[in-house]
Amino acid sequence: AEDGIRDFCLSRGLGDVYKRQVSTQSTWGMAQKVLITLSVLLAVAFAVGDAPLKIDIYIESLCPDCQLFIGTSLRNALKAQNLLSMVNVTLIPYGNAHETSSSQGWVFTCQHGSKECYGNIIETCAIDQLDQHRALLFITCLESAVAETGSFDTAGQQCAQQVNADFTAIKYCATSSKGNQLEHQMAQQTEALNPPHQYVPWVVVNGKHDVDAENAVLDNLLEYACKHSTVQIPECLNAAENTFPRKWSRCYKKEIMAFQ
Repeated sequence: AEDGIRDFCLSRGLGDVYKRQVSTQSTWGMAQKVLITLSVLLAVAFAVGDAPLKIDIYIESLCPDCQLFIGTSLRNALKAQNLLSMVNVTLIPYGNAHETSSSQGWVFTCQHGSKECYGNIIETCAIDQLDQHRALLFITCLESAVAETGSFDTAGQQCAQQVNADFTAIKYCATSSKGNQLEHQMAQQTEALNPPHQYVPWVVVNGKHDVDAENAVLDNLLEYACKHSTVQIPECLNAAENTFPRKWSRCYKKEIMAFQ
């Protein structure tokens, strides 16, 4: 068929028409190959995106170093649209606390006192009740607001409004047996760490704790995710612009504060 078209065009002085046809077919063929290649690459990207980079951050609600990380590196990362399509960020609010069993449930003793225990459970209940992105935004707001107001209830009400959440429901959870059990689960997850955590914030990337990775996440979570995730988002182009390099201090286990 191809030879017949060529001979017909050449016998009638239509060689230019034939050449244009061949050129058009060739261009279309190349375009098809490019589209197929892009489709394959996108399919791979979305497949990888189903299991993105995972970063778990162990915190406690009144640790100044946790508040500093949340108010800088985490806050900046959450400005990126679709951050969670690239990296699965999970906060575990328990930290250097201890728990004992009683007839009424679990009794928690926290590094910075009973107020911190309450803050931990509020954050845990928010994680349970809200979707992941809104829970992270709520906790980010809460950690900044409580430093100003001195009250988790006042700060929680303000921050719940910002993320369109019901703080009454979060507070009810925090004072209920459900909240007590949810915080026990945070305790179990923290105590199961291997190696055991020595301080907070304690960062685990894809199931492993590494000090260099931890410092990089604390400095600039977004930049670290962009460098190590196979899924990329537009904000990765300027991720390095908001780095918070510092000699990070920690809230160590042995530093128990008498704020009961």
